[in-house]
Amino acid sequence: MLITYPQPNGQVAVVIPTGDVNDAIKDVPVGVEYKIVESVSIDNDYFNAYEFDAELGAKVNIDKAKTIHLDKFRSARLPKLQKLDIEFMKAVEVADTTRQAEIALQKQALRDVTQTEIVGSTPEEIKAVWPSVLGDNL
Repeated sequence: MLITYPQPNGQVAVVIPTGDVNDAIKDVPVGVEYKIVESVSIDNDYFNAYEFDAELGAKVNIDKAKTIHLDKFRSARLPKLQKLDIEFMKAVEVADTTRQAEIALQKQALRDVTQTEIVGSTPEEIKAVWPSVLGDNL
């Protein structure tokens, strides 16, 4: 058994009792609604997108999950942009304008990943959206 309740920031808190669930209720802030559930299905990659739900215990906020996923795009593209910055400077040093233009296009494609439409109504469907320009989603 688990106890879920809303935190002040809107996210769900999950209490995993070490003994009797009724003894763990003391860990819920006074005056805060809570729910005792058998289990709760939370995708840890999107934990911060989950909110308290009085019926289910926890429910994913899809808009928040999509925002988290866009942040994953940003993290994945950063080392690629850094590498391209170095390549671009080397092309500048040798006045290779053709290579500079190629790199500029690659960098713009990486910047554009945050414009990708993320479709889906579950974390699994959201995870399936991964721009190829970012490579494998590990």
